[in-house]
Amino acid sequence: MKELKSIQGFLKQVTGAFAGVVDIEIGVINKDLEVIAGSGYFEKEVGSTYDEGCMTQKIMLSAHNESILVENTAHAVCCSECDYSGQCSVLAFLMQPITFREQKIGTISLLALTEQHRRKLLNHYEKMQDFLNKLCNIIVMSLNEKKMENKVASLMNQFKDVINASREGIIAINPQGAITNINVAAERILGLEHSSQNDLHINRLFPDFRVVDAIRVQHDDETEQFYGKELKFVDSEKEELRLFYNITPMYEEDKVSGVVLSFRRKEEVEEMATRIMNENKKLTFSGIIGTSSEITEIKKKMKLISSTDSTVLIRGDTGTGKSVFARAIHEESPRRKNQFVAISCAAIPASLLESELFGYEEGAFTGARKGGKPGKFEIAHGGTIFLDEIGDMPLEFQVKLLNVIENKNIARIGGVSFRDVDVRIITATNRDLEALIREGRFREDLYYRINVIPFTLPGLRDRKDDILLLMHHFLDYYSARLNKKINGFREEARELLLAYPWPGNVRELENAIEYAVNVEADYKVSTESLPEKVFRHSAAGDTPGLEDLTTLEEKAIAAALRKYGQTTCGKEKAASALGISRATLYRKLKSIKLDVS
Repeated sequence: MKELKSIQGFLKQVTGAFAGVVDIEIGVINKDLEVIAGSGYFEKEVGSTYDEGCMTQKIMLSAHNESILVENTAHAVCCSECDYSGQCSVLAFLMQPITFREQKIGTISLLALTEQHRRKLLNHYEKMQDFLNKLCNIIVMSLNEKKMENKVASLMNQFKDVINASREGIIAINPQGAITNINVAAERILGLEHSSQNDLHINRLFPDFRVVDAIRVQHDDETEQFYGKELKFVDSEKEELRLFYNITPMYEEDKVSGVVLSFRRKEEVEEMATRIMNENKKLTFSGIIGTSSEITEIKKKMKLISSTDSTVLIRGDTGTGKSVFARAIHEESPRRKNQFVAISCAAIPASLLESELFGYEEGAFTGARKGGKPGKFEIAHGGTIFLDEIGDMPLEFQVKLLNVIENKNIARIGGVSFRDVDVRIITATNRDLEALIREGRFREDLYYRINVIPFTLPGLRDRKDDILLLMHHFLDYYSARLNKKINGFREEARELLLAYPWPGNVRELENAIEYAVNVEADYKVSTESLPEKVFRHSAAGDTPGLEDLTTLEEKAIAAALRKYGQTTCGKEKAASALGISRATLYRKLKSIKLDVS
């Protein structure tokens, strides 16, 4: 920045005003020897550049930072090299360097053009020197203000760039509801012309928005009413747009001076939520619902073996969550940064199973893809392959899988070379493998290869104290996904769900809750919203007695307290997970004796 030129307008005013006060002309020249400002005769010199050898250049090159008084320019040695020597209209002058941030950036001079002015300058030298010092201080203060002004402007531009880079629509309004700022994203979302909405009242865009209530916000807890709320916008073509918005108050001297309205399209928020839920499928053992002693012990042991590469066999009935536990082993393992590849051995025809698992080379068979195709084992290299329903794998293919496990390499169909594969193998089945071996339908040697670390997942009927936790977990999940406001179960519905044996285990329970959330019109799940099979079981007289339900409830409370703890905060979380109020939980704790060890 050319400092003095940046405040040229100010300098012109200063030199003109102060020259009249001291009755001597003033001139300001920058380090490039350009006249920046001046009074009287020198006002005409503004914009012109002096030649080398002039006094300003001498001061710029001098190691000293002192003023110079020339009493008579006609006889001064310092003026002898100047091009104007002998014809200069200045009879005498007092010149001082202007120093800004320890750098000389120019000079300011008191110039005597008449003999009267020369005598005044010499007779009042000390006062003139003091005046020049003060004038230099004023110039430096102005330069500092200019620097700060430029810095603030730069920061403001950066701030605007940041705001405009946001994908969220952002609108600032004053206490009267007038729009003071709007970012590019807001204009794009609402289909507005650039900067056309400034000073427009917010209700022209959002008629239902309550400005008075928003401005009244003072504290964080009061902003909850404006967090994640829905707002309607109708565009010029009468198309309705749904938005989720938040409100943030702006303060000036501890008073709300306006609010910032930030928003996104409802569809975009829902897409983000779906993506997050999909990411959450990469769950670890802490994310698996269940606090029963059986599940807790299995999670503890699985966590221990996750860091190894040993082959795992997970057994259990349909719907017990075998694939969920297999993925948790992978996500807790050192292989978690690589692929987790799952394949159902029962879902793929025997004729295609080899190409799916091992891949094929180009031209291996009619219709083979150009360039060939990698199999699941290659894709899972460095990660984990999960062979679900391995008990249904064709007998003739089992020997090929055995060779892969033993040799740790595969050959594509039509290939002539082997490819090394580094994978951890996890298998799962709901079949009785020992019975299949006796029947000659499963290889005994393969059984011993996959049965290195066996686990058997209990059915839901064997861990009924987890049912309540799972019920409320699925209720929260599907209420959010289906945009319902259902926050619990009615007592009769809860008893029927606890009494049902759940032959399909966790998967069947999840389906039942999803069904109930879909058809329920109230804020709590009622018996009328439950699947018909739950009623049929109850009508058949198979429902346990009141004592059994009480026992189940006690176990569920104990499991919740084991998970969340017995502190006040822990009990509050346990009550929420069980779908009962904190007061109800305390009442039940008084009437029952629990073992939460």
